[in-house]
Amino acid sequence: MFSIRSRKQRKSSWLTRCVLGVGLAFGAAQAMAADNCYIMVHGHGTQGNVGSNALNYWSSYNFSEYAGSSFFNDLLGPGDNYAIVGYDSTDSSGYPYWRNETAGEITRQIIAIKQGNGDGYNHPQSGTQCSANDNFWIISHSQGAQQMMFIAGNAVSGSPNYNTAYTASSSVSVSYSSAMSGILGIFAIGGAVTGTEGADRICNGNWLDALINFAFLGRDCNPSIEWLQTNDVYAARTYIGTNLGAPYYVLGGYKGFPGLESASSSMIAGEDDGYINLASQMSCAGSGKRPIEEDLNEYRRIFGISYGSPIFRCNNSNKGTPRTYNLASIYTDHDAERNAGISNPSYTSIENGITCGNGQNMAGRIGTCTN
Repeated sequence: MFSIRSRKQRKSSWLTRCVLGVGLAFGAAQAMAADNCYIMVHGHGTQGNVGSNALNYWSSYNFSEYAGSSFFNDLLGPGDNYAIVGYDSTDSSGYPYWRNETAGEITRQIIAIKQGNGDGYNHPQSGTQCSANDNFWIISHSQGAQQMMFIAGNAVSGSPNYNTAYTASSSVSVSYSSAMSGILGIFAIGGAVTGTEGADRICNGNWLDALINFAFLGRDCNPSIEWLQTNDVYAARTYIGTNLGAPYYVLGGYKGFPGLESASSSMIAGEDDGYINLASQMSCAGSGKRPIEEDLNEYRRIFGISYGSPIFRCNNSNKGTPRTYNLASIYTDHDAERNAGISNPSYTSIENGITCGNGQNMAGRIGTCTN
């Protein structure tokens, strides 16, 4: 739908025109002239506050098929910039998404980046540090998407946790509203928006789940995993207000992992990216593990075979959270989502979906839709 054009031409992107049309962020002249800054928020299991772990997250890989790939290779167009946010999402620390060490730390770093202070990393791509007059977008993966739902959902006055994060024993004032001011959009890629069934099985599974966990995973139900369960008691959408501080665009993956690792999908209801149910990634109303099909419709089933007309559609009127929009449902797995390891995946056209970047991976789609 779009192509890489000259800097002045390409700054009037489809998404930029949409958000400017409702009066967000910048004036049209400013947006046309500014560069894009993509603020990157990593997912679970990364000690992103140490060394280059947060930067490496976007190019590291679990499968040799994705060696040498980098999210930034497909994301960045001429003149585009990015900034890395790093926080501690490891099991050993066990911080849920509402903690000062997670939501609070992410927020403070976003504010500093928007002020033009840089991210403190040496970018492999020269001249890509963000400046204060850039157009700001946020890209979040896995738990990072859950983090951004909580932050954006409590950036509006009257929300239940407005500008508040938490320690083990008290609350902390954190300016979510300042962090979200001027953000043109948040992208959730493979996001644990309403948790993952894998966390359900670790924390509240049956004897078989416990046996598999013991044999292959060895993970305990620490607070960071506990708050990734699909029950609404743990979902970020339960603890936000009726609006978000920025529009939230969702990209979901529905491919199993390569090789024997693909067996993980058999443990997850409906379609998934190997770790997270598609219904959770797409922020569908109802259970995060409802059996949504490729086109985000739910059907009656007999012997596991879908039949008849859809009984539920995960379209914009059936989203689980406010101001959230489907961007794409893409044939890619959880690992490839964050390192762009699958160059040109297939995809499914979804109701009310956005078509810019069709045929590209998640990084390429975002780059196309915002340029």
